[in-house]
Amino acid sequence: MDNSKRILFTTENTSWGGSELLWSRAVIELLQYNFLIAIAIHEKLVLPKELLLLEKESKIKIVRDSKGKLPLGKRIANRFLTYNRRFKASNLRQDFIIDYNPHLMVINQGFNFNGVHIMVFALQNKFDYVTLSHAVNEGMWPNLILREKMKLGFKNSLMNYFVSEDNLKTTQNQLGLFLDNADVIRNPFNVSFAIDLGFPKQTNFHLAFVGRYDFYAKGQDVLLEVLSQEKWKDRNLYVNFYGDGNDLENLKDLVKMYDLKKVCIHSHTETNEIWKHNHGLILTSRFEGLPIVIVEAMLCKRMVIVTDVSGNTELVVDNETGFIAAAPRVEYVDEALERAWLQRMNWELIGRNARRQIISNIPENPPLLFAHKLQSILNRQ
Repeated sequence: MDNSKRILFTTENTSWGGSELLWSRAVIELLQYNFLIAIAIHEKLVLPKELLLLEKESKIKIVRDSKGKLPLGKRIANRFLTYNRRFKASNLRQDFIIDYNPHLMVINQGFNFNGVHIMVFALQNKFDYVTLSHAVNEGMWPNLILREKMKLGFKNSLMNYFVSEDNLKTTQNQLGLFLDNADVIRNPFNVSFAIDLGFPKQTNFHLAFVGRYDFYAKGQDVLLEVLSQEKWKDRNLYVNFYGDGNDLENLKDLVKMYDLKKVCIHSHTETNEIWKHNHGLILTSRFEGLPIVIVEAMLCKRMVIVTDVSGNTELVVDNETGFIAAAPRVEYVDEALERAWLQRMNWELIGRNARRQIISNIPENPPLLFAHKLQSILNRQ
């Protein structure tokens, strides 16, 4: 099918993570419909080899955003000019978007506010756009100026996609208005939908904490403080941390400070390997979108222990497919972990229940579904 419509994807993140999977895999799905596709990213973002190969084969265009550099004379002049009169370097990304003249922009943002400037830019240049928001922190509220820009950006979008119902609800509360142009869509995952892993046959019990080492968001420090209690040190419960991130050294220091002999820190590990060796997932997040690792664990027939924040509990039934801590606080995580421990001989059964529930609540191919939604929008233009 010949299709000359141009789609441009932008993302505001500077490091690759779970919030890049949906849009990037939708790009690959959309190529089968012969749309013209371009991607505008920050120069620090390292793309996966699949997208780099498409760029090399001239199937997509990629522009890497970096601030243009002013000539020496203008830089010297700026030292003596007031702020409003200073020379400004060109914005290579915005220049590229104007030249590309997309029929649709897809604005991906790691939170629900860090793509607002691109929304405003799209409005000013009369480009149609949709937004895709991931983590929403209910403890971080926009100031008056940002709130007005968010209202303008979300209200004028053709559609606003969120990865959890809670993220949509929190965003509406932050804006003070209902968004009738909003939809919830799930992120893709890194295991086969039909995966059938056996349950680990080990004398000891192993839980995996999978996520970047970022205490502000993921709350690993909460779990470590729970595990510092003598009752947990005396039990044959082992916790394995998987990931990387800025708080790796802090994580190591807390393990040492609390003298946690049954905690092991791993670097990034292939998903299937994690679930070959662990009986369940534990997350003590302070805020989220809807973690891909919850979906992956449940698909692999593993029970989950999570905090009741953002979309964490939308796919988990307390005491049936997992255990929910009321908040990312030591006393609540301890209470949920205690309930799970009392049911430890039933973790395999709970994991089977988790898989049955998850396959009935998520699509098998979220990127394809997202691609179809974007195609539908373009067909209505």
